[in-house]
Amino acid sequence: MLKDLNSKGSIPTPKGGITPENVLKIMVDEKVISFHAKQTAITIKESEIDKAVENIKTSNRFSDKDLEKALKQQGTTLGKYKENLKKQMLIRRVTNFEVSGVNVSKDEVKDYYHQNMAEFMSEEKIRVSHIVLTLTRDSDSMQKSSAEEKIRSIKRKIDSGADFAQLAREYSNDPAAKHGGDLGWFKRGKMLPDMEVVAFSLKQGEIGGPIHTPFGLHLIKVTERVEAKPIEFDKVADKIRSKLYNKRYQRKRTAWIKRLRDQAYIEILY
Repeated sequence: MLKDLNSKGSIPTPKGGITPENVLKIMVDEKVISFHAKQTAITIKESEIDKAVENIKTSNRFSDKDLEKALKQQGTTLGKYKENLKKQMLIRRVTNFEVSGVNVSKDEVKDYYHQNMAEFMSEEKIRVSHIVLTLTRDSDSMQKSSAEEKIRSIKRKIDSGADFAQLAREYSNDPAAKHGGDLGWFKRGKMLPDMEVVAFSLKQGEIGGPIHTPFGLHLIKVTERVEAKPIEFDKVADKIRSKLYNKRYQRKRTAWIKRLRDQAYIEILY
């Protein structure tokens, strides 16, 4: 698939994806914009098309022959490809000219930030260590009973002041044991569900469990915790500005195309 300019400035796919109705809408929109373009002084020079083709070749690492081969595989020729490229570039230029003057003030960006703080919160995360006694689906009742008694015994040692990391090194049945059971940092949605419910309910330094998972029996400790907090305005201002600009641009663009449609005579032949 060629990386080209067809998607830049062309008519975006309406909500609902590619359906016969949406394809027809895109075609009509392109037609009315192209017709409007002929009534303006806006043009695309051949040198601009050639430059666009060169950029396409560069981004795809194509030679002239590679490009011709790729176009042939797509059922087209270089000449037809250039014609379509010119049409899309003209649509983009005319659209940008007619839908110009879209501005977003700093106050609007700040207002959006303060009114939508939930969008700009850093994720809560925790650092977790565990001690696991492995069990499998094939483990019999005696093995399960033995593991349950052993995990309770380990828990009693921790409650009596024993070091969690040291006990993990002694008893845990997984590679993290040599690191004192340290599993690293987790955000919500990244842990086993049963472990996550317990882990995120714990304060820093607290122990939870025993927890049953498909891997066995676990004791967990939250060794560090970072609470969710607002991301600084300066770090998200550009993102907000782009979001507001794009929304305003699309609204203005939609209204402009509607005016073109209303002024045009459109006959659809099936």
